[in-house]
Amino acid sequence: MTKKLEIRKMFKRQPKKHIIPVPTFKQNLQERHFVDAGKQLITREDRLFELKQDGIGSKMTLVEEEEDSEARLAKDYEDWMESVMQTLENSLDLQSLEKQELLKEAVQAILQEEKQDMRWKGFQEKERPPWRPMKCKQKHEALLERLVQRRMEEAQLDSSVEIHSSLQQSIICNAKRLKEDLLKVVTCVSSCYPEEMNVCQFYATLYHKTFSAKLREVAEYTLCDKDCILLLQWVNQDYPNILNSGKIKDVIDHTKLDPLLPEDMIAPLEQQFLITKETELSTCLHKILDREETAWKEGELPQLRDQVYCCDQAIDIIQCFHKHVVCAQKVLGEEAKAQRIICQLKHFLTDYKTFHDKVMRSRQTNTEAVLMVNLSCLLQCRDYITKNAHLFPEDIKTDCLSLLATMTRSSHCYFTSNMHRELKDLYRKVGSSEWLKNSEGVCEELLAKLDRHIQKFINWDKMCCQELLSGMHKEFLAEYVRKMMKQKIKLSKKAQQQMAASLLCINSERIHTYFTAAGSNLDWLKDILPNLAGLLKLQDPDSIKLELVTLMKLYPDLSERHISAWLRLKGNLSPSDLKMILKSVICSQNQFSETQDSLQFSFFSTVRIK
Repeated sequence: MTKKLEIRKMFKRQPKKHIIPVPTFKQNLQERHFVDAGKQLITREDRLFELKQDGIGSKMTLVEEEEDSEARLAKDYEDWMESVMQTLENSLDLQSLEKQELLKEAVQAILQEEKQDMRWKGFQEKERPPWRPMKCKQKHEALLERLVQRRMEEAQLDSSVEIHSSLQQSIICNAKRLKEDLLKVVTCVSSCYPEEMNVCQFYATLYHKTFSAKLREVAEYTLCDKDCILLLQWVNQDYPNILNSGKIKDVIDHTKLDPLLPEDMIAPLEQQFLITKETELSTCLHKILDREETAWKEGELPQLRDQVYCCDQAIDIIQCFHKHVVCAQKVLGEEAKAQRIICQLKHFLTDYKTFHDKVMRSRQTNTEAVLMVNLSCLLQCRDYITKNAHLFPEDIKTDCLSLLATMTRSSHCYFTSNMHRELKDLYRKVGSSEWLKNSEGVCEELLAKLDRHIQKFINWDKMCCQELLSGMHKEFLAEYVRKMMKQKIKLSKKAQQQMAASLLCINSERIHTYFTAAGSNLDWLKDILPNLAGLLKLQDPDSIKLELVTLMKLYPDLSERHISAWLRLKGNLSPSDLKMILKSVICSQNQFSETQDSLQFSFFSTVRIK
């Protein structure tokens, strides 16, 4: 009995396993499982052509499951390809994760077919399937190119945006679509492709070529100035801004893209733009000059604002110039190309100098006030050029600064010559016996009269006043030293020399205090008279030589003539000692001329002696 049970157990029917049916090709294709459907086609392709190579394919006795005609397989491949391409057509309309996954499936299926193409690469045309190579990747790229072209052609502008120029409307439509689509590629499409395909760069190249073709078509026509500027602005500013914006710049290498317009198209546009801008800038600047000249001729005084003469012309000139230059740089995309219009400032300053010279020669009641405002304008223009030197070609910068310096010097000369004229009689007392008896009185008298002259500058702006008073400070001191060197007194005794040195130091302190309080910023002038006074104190010729060496290093323009004139004040210095000192000075001067020290001052060149 037991044995029968064991036999029954052996033959006991086992429960059936649930077998999941494998989806057919058509089912996979319908569900858009492109990779699985593609694998099924590849398996059938391999089996069919393996049988053909073995000579079995011609036997009609094969079972139906193993018999697969080329025509049927070719038709299935055609259906598969059509479905994949339809999916790719919607690459830029991925509004759900499901659609993204579908695109990813299509891309993987394409790459799978590329590998199958590579397997057949070594076979002769008769040996491989007639549809090989399928070139799915090439078809994919061609489809995307057509897709991009169609989307750019269909691009429409937001109806709420008001644009009058048809060219502007066309460009903005295309640029807007380009930017939006590239952002879609970066945020949605790129994740569906393997990194090595660099799909972002591929799409950027397609959109770039399409946008470039549009602009080239436009550039072939003769454009008005407005449209010329618009085109250049898109080429050099707006389009680069799109490529360098947000997420796009992180994944697209714009340096690998060709220029939007070729050189032979962009050069005439740049030429047209530059001619227009040169005319605009020149007209703008000369309107300012005409306005100032008219006001001067009609005897108008400059406006006072907070008790200071306003220099609106400087603001207008600088703003007008800077606005045009910055605009040119942006439109042309390079500082160097924009430098051509900068020469208009030189032409303007040349004409401004003509106006300035007319004012200088005139005797109108508003001459001084106009010159004061002009000087302020010159200084502000000089500071602008100095601070923005990178904008200027070297030769234009040099010429402009030279013109400004010439006008500034002539303005200073106008005011300082009046100062010297008013102080002429009092200057004569410096270095005289009266000065030796009452140097403080002579100095105070000079400064009191000078103060009355300087009061007219109270309505100047601070920077202009500082520059002029610094120049006056230097010239006043130079005239003071020149009068001392006229040798109206002879200091034969040591005590006289010591006293004169002491008086010079007292005068120096008083003069320096006055001018710095008035606005001068030349602090180094305070050492001029004390340094010269030091020479008067010394009695030993060798000590004098050593002191002179120090002074000549400090003041390279201290000449032999200056030294000779000053030392002749020392009545007890013999001619032979003076000759020996001067000879030594000449040798030292030759050595110093070969070296430059950063701590050097120019003063004695303004002390003119015969």
